Amino acid sequence: MVHRILFLHGAGPQPACNPLLEAVRRQWPEADVVAPALPRPEDPDPDLWQEAIGRAVREIPDEPWAIVGHSLGGSEALRFLCHRIPTLLQRVVTVAAPAWDPADPEWGEPGFALPPTAGRTLADLEIVVVHAEDDDVVPPDHARRLAEQLPSSRLVLLPRGGHLPTGWTGRGLIP
Repeated sequence: MVHRILFLHGAGPQPACNPLLEAVRRQWPEADVVAPALPRPEDPDPDLWQEAIGRAVREIPDEPWAIVGHSLGGSEALRFLCHRIPTLLQRVVTVAAPAWDPADPEWGEPGFALPPTAGRTLADLEIVVVHAEDDDVVPPDHARRLAEQLPSSRLVLLPRGGHLPTGWTGRGLIP
């Protein structure tokens, strides 16, 4: 059982009450849910986000924990883990995360792309890729592309939920 969940929000304006964060807190009331404010969410910088994630990870005590990353928070969590996998990390759940591709004119920001070795580097880490089929911000084909990049991951496609799907929280995806 995890004792702590690191919740990483997405880019853009942050709501006063994030429905996804609240759903995580309701589903795992025994866990300490830590949700740091990532820098400049309306104009994210990949280096600043990696530094902020590193600071948040270093503050987690030696106990079982998990990461839930929404949208850019999910893809940045994976990118962080490609360089260092902390001890006692039990699982990573990405929710509506983009699969950045430098060749894609719309989703080609190279600073956010996973390295080509991500599949091998993260092969021993439990990763769940969650996405809603009706997401109108990050198309659901991104989830399929992430799952292809990370062949050991588990893909969970929800029929509904938009860009902030909460229906996955009751599925036991975090131990």
